[in-house]
Amino acid sequence: MSLRPVYNRLAYYLTLLLFGAFGFGLSLLCLVTGWLPATERVDRFFQRLVHRHLALFHWWCAFAGLVHIRYHGLEQLPRGGVVLVANHPALIDITCLLARIPEAVCIFKPAIRKNPLLGATARRAGYLCGDGGHELIRAAAAKVAAGNLLIMFPEGTRTPLGRSPLPFKPGFAVIAKRARAPIQLVRISTDSDVLTKGRAWWRLPRFPAHIDVSTGPLVPTDTDARASDLASAIEAWFSPSAPHSGSSRPISSANPWTAQVHPPQ
Repeated sequence: MSLRPVYNRLAYYLTLLLFGAFGFGLSLLCLVTGWLPATERVDRFFQRLVHRHLALFHWWCAFAGLVHIRYHGLEQLPRGGVVLVANHPALIDITCLLARIPEAVCIFKPAIRKNPLLGATARRAGYLCGDGGHELIRAAAAKVAAGNLLIMFPEGTRTPLGRSPLPFKPGFAVIAKRARAPIQLVRISTDSDVLTKGRAWWRLPRFPAHIDVSTGPLVPTDTDARASDLASAIEAWFSPSAPHSGSSRPISSANPWTAQVHPPQ
């Protein structure tokens, strides 16, 4: 009888426990330091703290043989304000990105405000609450225009397992054009069902899991293309049936934008 299933179960639940414990400790620290002013410098300090926390978490996941991540091209991310757009196969996606990017701003769901593990940390790091509306667009564009990297998942929710990405909401393109910032595409793929849509987090997924995080085109927004056209072209790039999927070749000129692709390293 193989001991691997027993090991996977013990390692998985221990990992969840460690994530919760460290997340709660980080949240307490953020609550204690709530008196600090909400300045750019303070936000970036806590963003780096979240980055280190998640980098350690993913080191542990790899050490335990649960989740292995391969990054391609993320060291080439542009400096200054940029909107990073990714597909969203699982809840773990944002942790993969933040573990690699030292300073980034996210948009979180309103329910996270009251989450004891995530709420205080999200606010302290200067993340934005996804209440929607024009105020969110203005706040997000201001963050990007000030030189921040903003991570967005335009599907708005996780892609059902085995399905193509859901229709993209164009808000990310509106934010980028308003901030006069480029859009960096990132494709995330996985061979496992870890924290995928419709699967309860307490159910044991398939291990080991392998996740690929690869940069794609850097899309300029200082063009005449409308935000809706940009969003449609970018959604098409993420389609598995796109002829350029996984390629380092330039995007077809039929698209309403031109871009330079960073080849995987």
